[in-house]
Amino acid sequence: MSLFGQIFNETVEIERPGTPTRDSTGSEVPGTPVRFSVERCAVIPPYGVTVGSSTETHDASTTIETRRVLFAPIGTDVRPADVIVRSNGERWQVEGRPNTLAATSLAHVEAALKEVTG
Repeated sequence: MSLFGQIFNETVEIERPGTPTRDSTGSEVPGTPVRFSVERCAVIPPYGVTVGSSTETHDASTTIETRRVLFAPIGTDVRPADVIVRSNGERWQVEGRPNTLAATSLAHVEAALKEVTG
């Protein structure tokens, strides 16, 4: 199996709000979320970080922010504020604009992810 196949072996779902609609008062409301699956992905810690990719805030509650990076095949439609849903149920928010790295030996789309719990 190739290095690419060994690393990029996860199927994730990308969830984003559907087309907004109007309620009975004419106010815009979010549409039904849209989900689609993407194969050959990986969700890994940020570059150079093997431990400590999370921070804790202690202010009357414990909030933990964890960061990861999504690697997906070239052409994957990932947008800012999408939610990445892993097969184990973890939900990760895309932060910022994804980056397409096409001119590398492991060409892929890369997106910064953040999970907030607590």
